[in-house]
Amino acid sequence: MSHEATVAERFERSDDTLRDWERRLNQAEEPDVAETTEVAIEVVKDLITAYLQILGRDWEGADDDILALWKVSVKKNPSLNTIRDNCRELVYYHNCVDMDRRDALPQNAHRQAIRTARHVYVYLRTRAEETGELEKASLTD
Repeated sequence: MSHEATVAERFERSDDTLRDWERRLNQAEEPDVAETTEVAIEVVKDLITAYLQILGRDWEGADDDILALWKVSVKKNPSLNTIRDNCRELVYYHNCVDMDRRDALPQNAHRQAIRTARHVYVYLRTRAEETGELEKASLTD
């Protein structure tokens, strides 16, 4: 994910990706939790970087780590503690898959990963809309 993407593009891309996965899951598709977790993590990273763009913050060096991005976003903005548990949940799923401990995952973790990313989307989108920054960013993008 590069700095070149606009705020509006990041939110639109995230929403499109989540809609596609929600549709697939609603059609009873059972993708592997490794795949849905990675998609969810990438979406959340993109959303956080979109919000960091709104805040005018630099996230250089943190783009590959969802928790590092969250730490950058929460500095001087403690209200973003709200999404901490969502980020940690996705990291937990990733670690369970990585350590071959799928038995430690909750039931339907593949669905929950996408749902968790949607929660972050709704929260950050609402915050962006409330500040008027998303509309401003869309006008200048």
